[in-house]
Amino acid sequence: MFSRPAQCLIYLGLLCLMFVSPVCAGDTIFVLSDTYAGVERDTFKLHQQQSAADNDKLLLQLVEQQSRAIFVRDSLQQDSVLADLRVRDSLLQATLANIQEQLAMTRDSISHIEQSFKQYQRDTAKTIAVTQVVEVDSLQYEIDSISEELARVVHVNKAVIEKSIFKDIDADLADIARSLREQRTHWYKEANLMAQFTQNYISPNWYKGGQSNFAVLNIARGEISYRKDRITWENTGEWRVGLTTTPGDTLRKYNVTDDMFRLYSKFGYQLVPKLFAVVSADFNTTLWNVWNENQSTVKTAFFTPMKFYVNIGLDYRPVKDLSIYLAPATYKLVYAYFGDGDSIHNVNVTNYGIEAGKQILSDFGSMLRVEWKWRPVREFGLGTDFYLYTNYKTVEIDWEINGEFYINRFLSIRLMLHPRFDSAYIAEGDIKPKIQFKELLSVGFSHKFR
Repeated sequence: MFSRPAQCLIYLGLLCLMFVSPVCAGDTIFVLSDTYAGVERDTFKLHQQQSAADNDKLLLQLVEQQSRAIFVRDSLQQDSVLADLRVRDSLLQATLANIQEQLAMTRDSISHIEQSFKQYQRDTAKTIAVTQVVEVDSLQYEIDSISEELARVVHVNKAVIEKSIFKDIDADLADIARSLREQRTHWYKEANLMAQFTQNYISPNWYKGGQSNFAVLNIARGEISYRKDRITWENTGEWRVGLTTTPGDTLRKYNVTDDMFRLYSKFGYQLVPKLFAVVSADFNTTLWNVWNENQSTVKTAFFTPMKFYVNIGLDYRPVKDLSIYLAPATYKLVYAYFGDGDSIHNVNVTNYGIEAGKQILSDFGSMLRVEWKWRPVREFGLGTDFYLYTNYKTVEIDWEINGEFYINRFLSIRLMLHPRFDSAYIAEGDIKPKIQFKELLSVGFSHKFR
């Protein structure tokens, strides 16, 4: 009898034969299943045997043969799978190496970018620090400049404000604003308008007698000056006209008492401290008729006389607002629009140094001019303009003194003293030149624009 392992194999073979068909006797052929454990189609011919024992033996051989074939086939498939796995492993290893190489390159790029970014941060920080330092220094310089400017302004205005008789906050602020503008620009601008009047009424039955009168004085004066380093350029313009009633004149009710239109320009270059080389030009004339009382003739008329001066000299300024100007080279031109032959005006041109029958005087000589302004308090100011011209034959002296007391920003009292001497002018009835004098006291509107 068979052992237990052999019996197991027989049973396994029988189970396999259950799938074999058809079975024939004699020449019977036993066919194994189409597939067995995954083996391709295989056919075994079993010859009819004499005994069952032979059949079992043959069956065992058949099973052994098929098992060996299955093992060989599975081994081949396993080798093929392993070879394929080795190829795929090689490809994966190559891909992994490539990825690792790219990853290393990416890390290097990231490292380089990080270093560049850190350097950029350092450079940016330095730039920002330098910029901030420059901005801080610039701001500090601006603050220091403003502080110094305010200190100068306060110092300048404090002396005036403390000496002021009346306290006026608006006037103080205006002075400070003007000082600030002067600190920030090389140009200085100022204009002054005045409309002042005097009035006197006397009734016809006044026990002492007398005549009523009314007088008006209008003054417009402007100044534009430029000061920078060693250069100064001063420009002034003034128009002045005064009217008064004439009770003693039977031909007219009003007459002109003051008439002047003047333009003055002076350009200077500083040679040494307080001393300037100067070129100046002065133009002044009259615009209205000034009639002789109870006569149809005039003393002055439109552009009669017209005076024009050109000077070259030295200007000495020892203190503020004081100018002593000496011009050894001076050209003087005097022109009369209406001459002696004019039948209407009949102006006496000899009063202006022009020869009778002529309209022009052209002359050379020397000139001295002294200008001074003094303002001890804000409410009071004093100004003087002294002028002397000589051609070494005649002398002309003109001295104008103006004192103003400011009641407030819109009201003022003005006193003008005007002595004059001209050696070329001899008044009617006199035998030699004499000092001329004019005085005017007025009250009215006055305002400055700065």
